[in-house]
Amino acid sequence: MFHAHFLKLPEHSTLSLRDQICELISTGIASNQFPTGSALPSCRGLSTHLSVSRNTVHEAYCRLIDVGLVESIDRSGYRVCEYPVDHWQDELVSSAESQPVASPLPFRLTDEDRPSSMRKVDHPADWRDYPYPFVYNQIDAKLFPIRDWRECVRIAMRTTALDGWVGDASETDSANLLQQLQQRLLAYRGISASTDEILITSGAQNALYLLGILNARMGACVAVEDPCYPEARNAFSLSGNRVSSVPVDEGGLMLEEIPASVGLVYVTPSHQFPTTVTLSRERREALIALAIRHRFLICEDDYEAEMNFVKGRERPMRALDKSGRVIYVGSLSKCVAPGLRLGYMVAHPDIIREAKAIRRTIMRHPPGLLQETMAGFIGRGFMDAHLRRMERRFKSRWETTLDAMNRHLPECRIQASGGGTSIWVTAPGSLESHLLAERLRERGVLIDEGGIFFKDPEQGRRCFRLGFAALSKTVINEGIRIIAEEVHA
Repeated sequence: MFHAHFLKLPEHSTLSLRDQICELISTGIASNQFPTGSALPSCRGLSTHLSVSRNTVHEAYCRLIDVGLVESIDRSGYRVCEYPVDHWQDELVSSAESQPVASPLPFRLTDEDRPSSMRKVDHPADWRDYPYPFVYNQIDAKLFPIRDWRECVRIAMRTTALDGWVGDASETDSANLLQQLQQRLLAYRGISASTDEILITSGAQNALYLLGILNARMGACVAVEDPCYPEARNAFSLSGNRVSSVPVDEGGLMLEEIPASVGLVYVTPSHQFPTTVTLSRERREALIALAIRHRFLICEDDYEAEMNFVKGRERPMRALDKSGRVIYVGSLSKCVAPGLRLGYMVAHPDIIREAKAIRRTIMRHPPGLLQETMAGFIGRGFMDAHLRRMERRFKSRWETTLDAMNRHLPECRIQASGGGTSIWVTAPGSLESHLLAERLRERGVLIDEGGIFFKDPEQGRRCFRLGFAALSKTVINEGIRIIAEEVHA
């Protein structure tokens, strides 16, 4: 029996047993636990040690032979292939033995200046383990169209398609994806754009940061909604801008409160983040007119535009604008899988040119394979079919959420909206939403407290948000019943 006690299968892994064993052996080789040319455990010995079948171990060794890490020796088992590599593990000191080193940052960075101190919506990493996670920007993994997506990945990885994405393409985006955006998603929303007016980004968040850097170089402040998407406020602040907060009422952004020194106005018109109110056609046109008159830009973050369950969708401001001052930002992944991190912006060619130059410096470009896969996903009709399915499911969950709130918490005010994947709630009296969130978490319920969205957290102390996209209707009903108990308590 061998003594490689470091070989232990992980407790939780999505890999097959064969692949888990491959990972164990390859990690042992990389860390010099199995030096170059050394013998590896026998199939019998390793199978006994790991409590798996000998066939599984044999399959793992065959796979490692195929990739060139291991070789088979006649009647002598397996050994590590010869290859040139330097190992420095002997010189490493374990974390248990090393002494902590003081951070060098306090000499230059105060606690208030730290990016990590910025206010943001935080969900626990194990949110899926909570019985009632009313978290936003997460989806039910079972709804992901895995077969359709896998088919598009397979097509994108054909040998004939490799030239489209294997190289560095900092100055260009996938021609296929640009074409699909032009012909499908943008056309649906009434937006006409040439390829030099579109930039692919690593999610909508990346687009906001690019615009923040560009605006900072122009020296004007950025106006954001209040309450607003915290990560937008953080992106504009971190990119060097003065950020001014503009109140939101029942009709959306209050235009008369926009400061005179503004260079960029950030707005979420389809479903205001987080109140979900829709900006009216009149205010959209008035905001465009104001931008022309005072010569500022508008960033239109049109997230969840397709999730409108009650009435016809308002036309995007980009489709109404003839001046080139509206920058349209969209997400290609939010309703498919937020973890894909793929978005885009549509703007005047001059803005796209400068944003592309900034993007090149930060990250070169979003992964080409991901762009080609998404192009196929849209082009083959999978995106359309998926959005229709999601709209039906989310509408049903939206209606369930509103019905449960009316039954269990009729005294709370719910912001009227036409859809989306969350609701905005204002409780009566002296309720403190941050205390409510703490008590609910102890009972397995996660909510977003309202103060995090406001410039002055005190303004949102009675407010909270419930995201329902990742929940079944049964869970929604039971979770809101528990929320009602705590609110009443």
